[in-house]
Amino acid sequence: MSALEFMPYISELLQKKITDNTDTVVGRLEDILISPKNGKFSPLEFLVIKPRKGKELVYVEYSFVENFSSSHISLKTMFNKVVQHSLPAQNYTYLKHDVLDKQIVDVAGTRVVRVNDLRIGFFENKMCVLGIDPSFKGILRRLGLGESFLAQPFQVKLIDWRLAEQLEGKPLQLNAVADSLSHLHPADLANIVEDLDVKQGSSLLASLDVEEAAKVLEELDPQLQNILIKYLGPEKSGKILGEMSSDEATDLFKSFSREEAAIFMSKIQDIKARSVEKLIRYADNTAGGLMTLDYISARPEWTVAEAVNEIKKYSARFRSVVFVYVTGHDGKFYGVVSLRRLLLAKENMVMKDLVKSLTQASTLEPTFKIEKIVQVMTKYNLFSAAVVDAEGRLVGVVTIDDVMRYLFPNA
Repeated sequence: MSALEFMPYISELLQKKITDNTDTVVGRLEDILISPKNGKFSPLEFLVIKPRKGKELVYVEYSFVENFSSSHISLKTMFNKVVQHSLPAQNYTYLKHDVLDKQIVDVAGTRVVRVNDLRIGFFENKMCVLGIDPSFKGILRRLGLGESFLAQPFQVKLIDWRLAEQLEGKPLQLNAVADSLSHLHPADLANIVEDLDVKQGSSLLASLDVEEAAKVLEELDPQLQNILIKYLGPEKSGKILGEMSSDEATDLFKSFSREEAAIFMSKIQDIKARSVEKLIRYADNTAGGLMTLDYISARPEWTVAEAVNEIKKYSARFRSVVFVYVTGHDGKFYGVVSLRRLLLAKENMVMKDLVKSLTQASTLEPTFKIEKIVQVMTKYNLFSAAVVDAEGRLVGVVTIDDVMRYLFPNA
């Protein structure tokens, strides 16, 4: 018997005849039960058998199995001594019913795939589920065409069972998925959400930490953002909306009807609501429509130590902090101080002595159109540009990623 026969696919096992120690055919394999655990291979717990006599499915603990291969399934003892008509009170996963043809998240590949077949084999002297086959060859194998010429062009690249989290059925609930995916970049998580249906995508979002969910939501297509937020409803969505950057939240609110906007607005913090109300009056293709209110500001009379404490206090709210924007109590814009300059300065130095003044030509006005914004940021090689009103007050900041997102919304 070849080694591969002891590492069968489940498609090669289902409906196979089962014999007991008297060599009597006792039934056919209908399903296999496991108790999955995060990050581990899952040992086989029970065989679900359709007996030769009777219509009710029965269960046999895997410890009573003698041979389990693609060519032969047999038991160590007589069938009537080991058969069970009911299971212990425990949550089991049915590999055929709950896993095959379902969607799983391939954590390593950051993608959603369909389970077309499962590889079974030994690990630490236990027969376990080792891998997932998402390939078209898996489908052909289930049709009995796995060795035919039709299957030859297709390669099998198994997904390690320990690296995959199921989104449907009983095996792994969405909080487990969130734990496994939390290390991924929000853009990768967004790709996964976009591959799911609305119910699954909204459930995955809701299972994440609200800050992480907000970052993922910002990476999604605007139309899908709208759909998912409405599907989750105002109560669940309010916390996520409250953690979004002010400009991204504003774009989303612009897609709501007046009545919907009022409902969702009532569920977010007053500070974020005021920011959205301030930004929403600007057209999308203007500096006012593109700018964010999420930036670190400091007073001219502050010391470097005070400015650093301000950064430590609030920087976690922002995507990145490159500059500190120096403004007076009346909002007058003095200029910027880079983090590099701040780090090199002595703690008792005053911000107004470090500030890099910007010419009017290198700042933006709220009504500047996208063409003018690109022109200014390109000419002065700016990764972010201050938006200043007619009275010289800082009203927001446009970042290069805001410009790129507007120019290439589907990127």
